[in-house]
Amino acid sequence: MLILLQLAGGVLLAVLLWTVLKWTLQALLWGLGTVLAITLIFPGVLIMIGSLLFVAIGLLAALGLLLLASAFRS
Repeated sequence: MLILLQLAGGVLLAVLLWTVLKWTLQALLWGLGTVLAITLIFPGVLIMIGSLLFVAIGLLAALGLLLLASAFRS
């Protein structure tokens, strides 16, 4: 009985993970399409979008370093 419960939980977790992944990819594609449309309409905005992307990558790198540091904390 426990094995069936674990299998059902695994299937539900896989479906949830797939849904989150699908939403993330859809949001990414919509964001890229929006950025492309805005860039075609206002060419000067590309510099601002690039700087925001640079800041977002820096924030993700800092969060990754904090995650690694917290993993080795005793």
